[in-house]
Amino acid sequence: MRRITGDRDRAWLEQLFDLHSRRLRAFATRRVGEDAADDVVSVVFTTAWRRRDAVPEPALAWLFQTARHAVMHHLRNTTRRTALHASVRNQTLPDAAPSAEDEARVLVEAVLGELPATEAEILRLTVWDELTPSEIAVVLEITPGAARTRLMRARRRAQELYLTQLRDTVPDPVPTPAEQCSPRH
Repeated sequence: MRRITGDRDRAWLEQLFDLHSRRLRAFATRRVGEDAADDVVSVVFTTAWRRRDAVPEPALAWLFQTARHAVMHHLRNTTRRTALHASVRNQTLPDAAPSAEDEARVLVEAVLGELPATEAEILRLTVWDELTPSEIAVVLEITPGAARTRLMRARRRAQELYLTQLRDTVPDPVPTPAEQCSPRH
């Protein structure tokens, strides 16, 4: 059965896009990079259009949940494609060394990499995407109480890991000439 769409449906989608596309693009960019972020956003709004009768109000958490699914699908496809290219060339791709500007990001990513995947995702959704625990619950398909508990646990673990990483990466202070000459008690 062909669905007839009216100006009201188009206006709804345009308003939805205007309200949320920037946040969804930022979410996608952080996970799949600048090149694929527009594709993810396109999938989200195409899905919203197709399922417009099922999109709840407010729609933000539903849109993020849809974006998360699109990101995971994109990453699976990218992983398969990369593995195929590497097998064709019969070599693995070298890891790129982080630039000096990325040191803070490398530290944060190291901490997030040490966390369980769900806890890392909860922190990203909270800090980077500014979602509330109730919205995170919708995105991750868990209860709001579980989202709050996991967020608290994730923050505590991340802080511990951050301090450990920081301790491991900061070099010991070099003694000054005066300190080298003075006797220690």
